Amino acid sequence: MKNLSVIAILFLSLSLSAQEFVDKKGTVHFFSAATIENIEATSHTAVCAMNTGSKKVVAKIPITGFVFKDKLMQEHFNENYMESDKFPYAVLNGVIQENIDFNKDGVYDVTIKGTIEIHGVKADKDIKGKLTMKGGVPVNATAKFDVKLADHKIKIPSLLGSNIAESEAVDVNFNFEKYEKK
Repeated sequence: MKNLSVIAILFLSLSLSAQEFVDKKGTVHFFSAATIENIEATSHTAVCAMNTGSKKVVAKIPITGFVFKDKLMQEHFNENYMESDKFPYAVLNGVIQENIDFNKDGVYDVTIKGTIEIHGVKADKDIKGKLTMKGGVPVNATAKFDVKLADHKIKIPSLLGSNIAESEAVDVNFNFEKYEKK
């Protein structure tokens, strides 16, 4: 039920004039190389919606959905850095910049221009990725980009500064289905 309400909110922000597609269990992964220990986590709880008419893309990622190998690291991530009780989601609002023929199969290079809100702070972002069309519908979208912690006012204690990178490498993978209103 919670996923349905998130999807409904996402689609309310999209134009309702064209076909709509959604992934309710998208994958978001991040990695940070650090001197003492690498930091890495993956979430399979991201929701992403796309409208082929407006080319609008909206994604919402629950911060507590990120799973780490080290449970203590996961706890510190949520409590000390991301403050996930105050800022429970990361949100992308953007628009595909290229003129895509959404009826033609193929793999398209795309740029999503928009904002990413993390830790309650919005930052402008251009994200390069790939959109795969098959059977006249988007079936997959992938992207790789960096997120700078300072852009979202995520503070790292000076004691740990050398152990945590200033930027996280993020990669996403969404497998779309046609959104059916219920």
